[in-house]
Order: sequence, then structure tokens, then C-alpha cells
Amino acid sequence: MGQLRLPSGEVVEVGWLAADLPFLTRTLRFLFRPESDVMRRDLGLEPGEIGILAVIAQNPGISQNGLASSVVLKKSAVTKVVQALEKRGLVKRTRSETDRRSNELSLTAEGEAMCQRMRAMSADLHDVWFDGVPEADRAAFFDVMFRLVGRLAERGGELPRGGVDDD
Repeated sequence: MGQLRLPSGEVVEVGWLAADLPFLTRTLRFLFRPESDVMRRDLGLEPGEIGILAVIAQNPGISQNGLASSVVLKKSAVTKVVQALEKRGLVKRTRSETDRRSNELSLTAEGEAMCQRMRAMSADLHDVWFDGVPEADRAAFFDVMFRLVGRLAERGGELPRGGVDDD
């Protein structure tokens, strides 16, 4: 059903795994990681910071709880990242006017500039990764992925009866 061509030129049959989302996403993450790590290092960012900055940029005033849910991280992990970004002058926290118990997050001017650099570098990487893939297929790929993320988020990440194994 599916074949992978290895850097050595060897071809490996993956069979039903060619339509297995956990297998394919894990493989893609591994293959994307080297170039993604270079981008992150060039920007001087730590893992997780790109997504957090991008979500704050699109949602000024988002709460830390809302941010944690949207990037699928524990609240404690998001708090640490937000504190680090705040110390670097990229993010600012403001006490909410409507709920004094929560903070609203927004980007500083430096954070906005960082997001512009992130977006440009990310677009360049995507152009390399999707080289030879028609624009309509690229758009369809992201549409399906985003709808899948939305459906899984709506159900709260619950496992089907009996659970599933990652492999």
C-alpha cells in the first residue's frame, strides 16, 4: 500500500501504516525536526515558544488557561514559558479587568517583530517541504489536519472504548 524510500535508496513497504495517522505524524515530526530546530535556534527560541507566541499574536488578551488549551500543554508548562518570554520582553501579562484572578497575554513590540520573523522563516520551510506539491493539495492537507485537530479538541482528547496504543 505504501513505500518509503530511505536515504540509502532502500525501499521499505509500510503497508497499512501508510494510512495510520500516529505513524505518519510521528515520522513527519522526526523528519521536520532538524530544520525546525535550526529555525528555532536562529530565532533564539526554546521548544514550545513558537506556538505560544503565534497563538498570543493571533489572540491578544488570551488567558493563560486558554493558551494552554489551544497549544495542548499543561498549564504549569505554559506558565513557565510565558514567564520566560516575559523576561525576554516578548510577552506582557496584564491583570484582566473582568476577572481579577486571570492574566491577559499580549505581545510587546519586540514580540510582534519576532512573530513576523517566525512567520517568514516558517513559510520558507513550508515551501521547501511542499516543493512539488500542488497548492490545492497543500491547502486540502492543512484543511483536513485542522478539521481533525478541531474534532479531537471538541471531544477533549478522549480515547475510544478500549483505548489505543501509540504504535
